[in-house]
Amino acid sequence: MCKVHCVTRVCFLLLVTLMIALWSSGHAVSQGHALTLPADKDSVVRFFCQPPESNYFHVALLFRVVEKNDPRSNTAPVSDVGRTAYVSLSEMRQLITSLSAAHLSWDESTKVEALETYKTIHSYGGMGIKVLSANGTAKAAIEPKKICETLAPLDDALQTPRALWEFQFFRSQYNCRVPNFNPNAYPELVP
Repeated sequence: MCKVHCVTRVCFLLLVTLMIALWSSGHAVSQGHALTLPADKDSVVRFFCQPPESNYFHVALLFRVVEKNDPRSNTAPVSDVGRTAYVSLSEMRQLITSLSAAHLSWDESTKVEALETYKTIHSYGGMGIKVLSANGTAKAAIEPKKICETLAPLDDALQTPRALWEFQFFRSQYNCRVPNFNPNAYPELVP
């Protein structure tokens, strides 16, 4: 009886150890927590939300890093992944710092994911935020009723006039109140 009891105990301990090891390995790569992904010259931050009641497609807004003398600085062209506003590395660092201070639960992975196009991107009941860097990918979601209050503090991170305007215009499309926003600053975009 003692041998059976000892063997059962050993098997149980091995099973528990194996389960803990499997659980830990799955969570070491990806877990919900504060944003820890560092900003670098390859960083991209993307915001996207397609409200179910909307009668038009909301284009994703991306921020990418460029050098200050880069001709793309202070521009915001549209591509199949969304509208890209170009910012300095210091702005990207501040944007990611501000996102990490927001009350969001981030899912991080060491895998650098691709950006979805307008054909493949989805919004799952809120605003998705995706951060890419050379070190991996981080994702978080904002509940629809918290979009305005979560995004408003991020204005302070953006110094490039066009990037700030794009972010404020993006927020206004979700019925956020944006103080001192001039929708006509870039008249080529306003219908």
